[in-house]
Amino acid sequence: MAASPQLSGIQILRGIAAVFVVIHHALEESLAVPAGVQSPDWLTTAGASGVDLFFVISGFIMLYVSFPTHSASLKPASFLFRRATRIYPLYWICCVGVIGLWMIGFHASKIITASSIIQSILLVPTPAALIGVSWTLSYEVFFYLIFAATLVLQSRVASALVSTLIITALILVANSLPSGEITGFLSNPIMLEFCFGLLLALAWAKGVRPTTALWSVPGFLLIVAAPLFVAHTSTNGLPPLARTLAWGLPSVAVLAGFLSVAPPRNPWTRFAMLVGDASYAIYLTHPFVMVTYAKLIKSTALGGHPQLLVVPIVVGLSTALGIGVHIFVESPILAIVRNISRSRRNPKFSEALPLPVLPGECEEHDAR
Repeated sequence: MAASPQLSGIQILRGIAAVFVVIHHALEESLAVPAGVQSPDWLTTAGASGVDLFFVISGFIMLYVSFPTHSASLKPASFLFRRATRIYPLYWICCVGVIGLWMIGFHASKIITASSIIQSILLVPTPAALIGVSWTLSYEVFFYLIFAATLVLQSRVASALVSTLIITALILVANSLPSGEITGFLSNPIMLEFCFGLLLALAWAKGVRPTTALWSVPGFLLIVAAPLFVAHTSTNGLPPLARTLAWGLPSVAVLAGFLSVAPPRNPWTRFAMLVGDASYAIYLTHPFVMVTYAKLIKSTALGGHPQLLVVPIVVGLSTALGIGVHIFVESPILAIVRNISRSRRNPKFSEALPLPVLPGECEEHDAR
């Protein structure tokens, strides 16, 4: 079965979002080299917007796959099982990889304890996370728990609106409480980006559908230009509220445009789909390339040369590693999980295991 246009477009956009994040981190690492022309602040910072694209996509696709047109909506338990079996296995493998690197001398500045391992494994928010980028997965899991609870309402509209109300209320309440680790997590308005995706999916289901991919052009321009006009203290990203507005809202326009992208018909678009399929693996494994890149900069002659030509190589290697892990590790794991779930008595429960955003969602089977 060929993927529908909206699924093809979302898949391609997932790949773009993952590459954005990889470019962002590669450019940040390259700043340690004083030789040659360095990446400008706005460009280095802009790549962090890949996370915001992922969050908006996640909100959209969760509503899309949970309320299929010709069958019953997902039950909370089924939804959470699919999410957990999609996110955790590869993530746990990467956590083991980080611990292994730490034991042989990489990540020397990282302090790994039993507590940080347990929190990391469960994706409980912690500043001592084994994998730095896992903070986004903590938000993903939190969103999944809220959204799953609304599935008991068995209504697309109710799930979208109640999830949005709960997330908004949590942000407002957390901002009124004393600062702390948990309140800091809950008070971040970046969670509203999931709601943006939910509302876009709701509009899509109601027949409000863009007819051209050109919608994405102004969205991308606003995202890339935002660091030029929004004050920020580091290249890690924009301040939370400014980020949600300057990157989250334009991400809605970008996603709306990609919903009209046609299924791949040439090698380039098929490769873009492959990168989208592998986006979760790319996202989780690219830190391994980055830590190696950072070590080479510090300990070899590579650090004495301009990085203008090195950064694209690092990005390419990160993407290639993610694709390889997707093909040889992630896909076999998913196949095993599907086989196990098919052995259950309810065949509908095991019919599909949609991909996560975060970061990724949606393949052909999501539309079935």
